[in-house]
Amino acid sequence: MTGRPIRVLLAEDQGMMRGALALPLGMEDDIDVVAQVAAGDAILDAALAHRPDVALLDIELPGRSGLDAAAGLRVRSPTAGS
Repeated sequence: MTGRPIRVLLAEDQGMMRGALALPLGMEDDIDVVAQVAAGDAILDAALAHRPDVALLDIELPGRSGLDAAAGLRVRSPTAGS
């Protein structure tokens, strides 16, 4: 690995699925799962606090959909997705 690991935020309301995603990602030397959230309304705060490079978002989440949260991330961080 060269450089810093890819920082990942996971948003998934089902704990078993979130763990199934986080475990193999966390085993990679070049990936660091920096935050995991179970509700859509927690995504923006987690992203601002942990500054991930990648956000893996479930579409249907309690509180706020993953699509709506992604739009909110783009507003708060205009370079996101580029």
